[in-house]
Amino acid sequence: MPLSAESEATFTRILDEAEALFATRGYRRTRLSEVAAAVGVSEPALYRYFRGKDALFEQVLRRAAASPDPYEPPQKLPVPNPEPGQIESFLRAFFETSRRVAALEHALRGPAPSTTAEARTELAGVVGGLFDLATRYRAGARIMNASALESPELRHIWDENVRGYLTGAVERYLGQRSAEGLLVLPTDSSDAACVLASLVTSYAVQEVDLGLPGSVEHRREVVVASVVAMLEPRKVIR
Repeated sequence: MPLSAESEATFTRILDEAEALFATRGYRRTRLSEVAAAVGVSEPALYRYFRGKDALFEQVLRRAAASPDPYEPPQKLPVPNPEPGQIESFLRAFFETSRRVAALEHALRGPAPSTTAEARTELAGVVGGLFDLATRYRAGARIMNASALESPELRHIWDENVRGYLTGAVERYLGQRSAEGLLVLPTDSSDAACVLASLVTSYAVQEVDLGLPGSVEHRREVVVASVVAMLEPRKVIR
């Protein structure tokens, strides 16, 4: 049976407030009493919607992972706590299908650019693709980043898929294009990849914390133009 309009509205408010707390305090330090207070309900009332903090954490992550597609809330309340390892399995499956950046993978597999214009276009596509990925999943990224600090299992998943896979792919791309004479790196490819990832993440994910001005589109233009100018794509003489 579908949730009533009132129940669905309360359910959504709970997710909103829990997301904000998980993103700033992480999973372990967030208490259900704090979520209830932020929503304006009693803690016992919260248990009419979620069996426990694990159930709430899982649904917050599932809603973040669904973005920008609509999130479909469970139709039966209270939401049960997940089985042991269920959240980790969900996250691994999600990252496996969602972490890829088409422009980056094409750059790694395709032929090298032969002109300055082609090199700039390729680099802009890679940086823009990374920015779009980070923007799409910014809520989940903030939650995972805060929660991974205190959870070894979540940290392993986060490091393996985001810092490992994505930063590693960027490092290979930068190293490959630098060796071909297409990019001028200010440092080695490993450090350059970390700097690029940090810059993109700051502009895409942490705009509220940093007080960055402008729309998402404006910040995307700024970060793409900055990286392209910094790495100075140049023509290869063949």
